[in-house]
Amino acid sequence: MREGKLLKSEIVYLNGEKFYVEKVAFRDWHISIQSFYLISDRIGAGHTIVDQRWSYEDFCDITVRLDDYTYALNRQVEVIALVRSFRPMPIDEFDRIARPLII
Repeated sequence: MREGKLLKSEIVYLNGEKFYVEKVAFRDWHISIQSFYLISDRIGAGHTIVDQRWSYEDFCDITVRLDDYTYALNRQVEVIALVRSFRPMPIDEFDRIARPLII
């Protein structure tokens, strides 16, 4: 992610799958909300969206399956976390395995 201050960037292996995990911090929650939508648009640019799931409790939490990979983007007040697979995965499978990596 280009926006924010990098807090974490790593490759994680979990349940036989490989994921990229990144977290960035922002000066305040206003900037993080705006950046969430910019980042989400940029990650999906040029890819076909196969499926997506938004959290209706907080519209800053989404899991998206693209034609090449699946990712989750989550805003935690002033921090945005990204977890991305290296292959396309069904959303239920991705969330079951990768969601713990967001916290």
